[in-house]
Amino acid sequence: MVPYLAFVVYFSLRLPQNQWPSWFTNTIAVWFVATFVVLTFVARQMFKKQGAEEPRGALLNPTKTKLLVWIMRIVGSYLVLLWSVFFVIGVKGTIEGKYVLSRALTGGAFLLFFIGVFAWSIYRSFRKGD
Repeated sequence: MVPYLAFVVYFSLRLPQNQWPSWFTNTIAVWFVATFVVLTFVARQMFKKQGAEEPRGALLNPTKTKLLVWIMRIVGSYLVLLWSVFFVIGVKGTIEGKYVLSRALTGGAFLLFFIGVFAWSIYRSFRKGD
C-alpha cells in the first residue's frame, strides 16, 4: 500500500490539476488489481497451511458461520449489482460520446474484473451449499 500511495502522491503533485494522463490511470488500475490478486493467493496459501494445523470449524459455531456466509452473499450481490449498473452507464455514455474510448475501456475492464471475481465467489458459495 505504501508504494502505491507514494506513486500517487509523487505524480499528483507534479501534474496540473485535472490533467491526468491515460497511462497514469491505467497504471493505478493495474497496480490495484495486481495487489488484489497477489493478496488473494497469499491468503489462500495461509489458510491452507492453517487448515492442516487445526480442524476447520473448531473455532466457529455452525449457526454463526451460516449467518456470516449469507451476509457475505448479500453484500457481494449488492456490489455486483452496483458495479454492473456502473458498467452499463459507462457503456451508454461511451456510445453517446460522453467518455473517451481509451479511458472507458480501462474503466470497463476494471469493473468487469471485479464483477467477475465477486460473481464467481457468490456462485461458488451457492454451489457448495449451506
